Amino acid sequence: MKLYLFDMGSKIYGDCILAVEGDRRILIDGAHPGDWQPSDTTPSIPQQIAKVLGKPPFKIDLLVVTHCHSDHIGCLPKMVQDGTVEFEWALVADEKMGFPTDGEDASLDAETAKVVAAMCEEPRPDLDGPALDQFLTDAVKLSDNYSAMLSKLKTDGTKIVRYTGPSAKVKQIEKAFSDFGLSVLGPTNEHLTVCRDELAGLKKKVRKAADGIRASDAAVDAVAIYRALLSNSAPPTVGLTDDLRQYLDRVGPGAALNDQSIVLTLGTDNQKVLLTGDMQLAVPEVSGLDDSMTALLETIKVAGPYQFVKLPHHASYNGFDENVLTAFKDAQAFGISTGRGDPKHPDPGVLKFLESIADAYHWARTDRNGRITVSFAGSKLKIGVDDGELNDSSPNAKDVMPEEEGSSEVPSPPVPAVSEAPRRPPGPVSVVRTTTSGEVEVTAKIPHQKTKVTITIEIEPGEPDIAEPAKPVSDVKKNQLAGGRDLPALLFVTNSRRLADNIGKSEATGAIATITSSRQTIVDLDGLAAPLDAIRRAAQNVPVKGVVILGGYDVVPSERFDTLPPSLRNSIGPSAQNDPDNFIVWSDQIYGDLDGDRLADVPVSRIPDGHTARIVDVALTGNGGVSPSLSRFGLRNFVRPFADNVYTGLPGPETMLTSREVHSEAIVSGSLSAKLIYLMLHGSDTDASRFWGETQGGMLEAMTVGNVPDPCGAVIFAGCCWGALTVRTRASVYRAGDPLQVVTPAQSIALSFLAGGASAFVGCTGAHYSPVEGNLDYFGAPMHSAFWRQISLGKRPAEALFQAKIDYIRGMPHGRTKIEELAIENKILRQFTCLGLGW
Repeated sequence: MKLYLFDMGSKIYGDCILAVEGDRRILIDGAHPGDWQPSDTTPSIPQQIAKVLGKPPFKIDLLVVTHCHSDHIGCLPKMVQDGTVEFEWALVADEKMGFPTDGEDASLDAETAKVVAAMCEEPRPDLDGPALDQFLTDAVKLSDNYSAMLSKLKTDGTKIVRYTGPSAKVKQIEKAFSDFGLSVLGPTNEHLTVCRDELAGLKKKVRKAADGIRASDAAVDAVAIYRALLSNSAPPTVGLTDDLRQYLDRVGPGAALNDQSIVLTLGTDNQKVLLTGDMQLAVPEVSGLDDSMTALLETIKVAGPYQFVKLPHHASYNGFDENVLTAFKDAQAFGISTGRGDPKHPDPGVLKFLESIADAYHWARTDRNGRITVSFAGSKLKIGVDDGELNDSSPNAKDVMPEEEGSSEVPSPPVPAVSEAPRRPPGPVSVVRTTTSGEVEVTAKIPHQKTKVTITIEIEPGEPDIAEPAKPVSDVKKNQLAGGRDLPALLFVTNSRRLADNIGKSEATGAIATITSSRQTIVDLDGLAAPLDAIRRAAQNVPVKGVVILGGYDVVPSERFDTLPPSLRNSIGPSAQNDPDNFIVWSDQIYGDLDGDRLADVPVSRIPDGHTARIVDVALTGNGGVSPSLSRFGLRNFVRPFADNVYTGLPGPETMLTSREVHSEAIVSGSLSAKLIYLMLHGSDTDASRFWGETQGGMLEAMTVGNVPDPCGAVIFAGCCWGALTVRTRASVYRAGDPLQVVTPAQSIALSFLAGGASAFVGCTGAHYSPVEGNLDYFGAPMHSAFWRQISLGKRPAEALFQAKIDYIRGMPHGRTKIEELAIENKILRQFTCLGLGW
């Protein structure tokens, strides 16, 4: 079998894959709507298919449309309508799932209809002018074009199966293509239904918001509405129609269409490949989907091993990470399909992760390598590329502008049989892979022009270790707790069995030995029926100054905490729903309650493991940290000027930066090499890997995990929504008994700082509120100032936060007396937490 990942050109996103087995063919997805014609130096999809199959019309045995995004349906409707391609079978995303409607769509005016359709697509803040107009036009036509394509296929005699989950018809297709080893792994009908309902809800919200904008200005067009909604800059009366909206420091789009992607395998035995569409296996970003995604990932793991995997969602942060890698860790190589016009795909954090495992895996990417060809010689995998070199981990440049989308109504020029637009000569590409038999396979692709190439191969015996390196137990034991600093009497709390499940048995044993050898007390909750009683008994034997939780929420549970006292909860009533968390957050303060009165008596900090031994190791020993060269670093949202006053409380000469002047690509890790770091930006409960800021009327990516310095020796305080959330589920929507998915360092700025050696990351487990008018000394501001004041007095981060909360209580209410405002201050008080050792 041969697999071709076609060149996606200069546009962003895009998937189109052709599989060939003998004289049989399978086509998966159709790139972008305008890709039926060439653009710039990139040949059209028909031209790229012709390079493999010869002149059109192309006779293809099976079409697979993974999901209903425009960069996957792409130019298929055009090619089907004009007879460029013919299919015997079609396994397609069900239009009722991908384009759900409640009947209201038919009555929408043209401008609103464009916005509703576009907001269900991947966000396109990069587009402007004719390109944005074309995107909106293509978006609103996509559903009709897709339906028309399916009707034409039916008329042509194609056997069509609409995918709504596992079924007898899907089994029939698998049987018909058993020579390909075709197996559809998911998603389930329940999974699809959750996504469909999320899409339907999104469309209703967009309609309501668009109507609100047009009510104030009937002449506003689709472009202006789309920009307003995409940048979250619509008037306060639109969308979140409540008094709290303007104070929220939150942001983040949905992903319901991506998570409908059909996931399938091709090939058998030692020639199996996994094709994942845009499935967000790492971060679903759809409420209620965590369990289904966990089950799908397990199904993928069981169906392996795989030799080649197309990474999900164009190698986005939400598609691939360390946890997802465990499902196909035996793969030899990965493929990434995306265009050259997007600095966010592949995600810089994913590229950084790939670079860290380059000794064990190879990868090719269409944005750097053009067309990718995957083939097998027995069990040996071969990768051919048209351009560049394998294992290119350099991010895309932001100044590569996307091409304008072509209109699906422009007449198609004749398709050449095998010609392609000229390309620059490819450089030599080599793949070195040690097989299970001990042989070394070298595949080299050399340009046929006059070229002299020398390939030198140095091979060390033994297989590379692809896991994140962890120190041997003996080394961990020799390391002193907190790097030998004097610590007060602390009480460590963990569950040794669960910690071992997350980071490894020897690593967990070594971590516990580091604590006990430093004469600190540790309570192991494994097997204990009354863990709080055990903690309190242990605290009676030593003058405990603080509690340190070792492990994530799946090791030592966090409390689902109602921040509102009963009287305030009753008074606020339904208005509590205006808060994204319903004023319910994750809290660890119960572990600091040493006398049973439900109030913390001592500071509590948590070392979340993030399913990697490194965080635990560097947090306990301080081995990962360095002595920072700068005194302070500050970055705030342009519309949060209160942070300037807070920043003056941090010692040092460095100035506060604002989001209008600074974005993530302008930040270098050296500027973050500071003792004290203060961040006041937008956060998201679905994406902890980045924080956002605002410009005048817009939104920008202010900081990502790629900006976090490694090593790092800082204390960080973040006034960002969910900035210290270490799981994928908000406390308000968690149901008792549900499994919790932890985030990893690649998915979290907070955990990235801890993995780099930061002594503490202090932040929120829920949505944060900032002052925006008046004296700017209410809501989050007094808490921020109090924390840094305690740090300047010499307090360690955990005790600084504990004392800051006491100071905050003394000032409540901070000049605000409405019921909603009182509720916010109660939430601010309870939701800040200290991650890391904190001492």
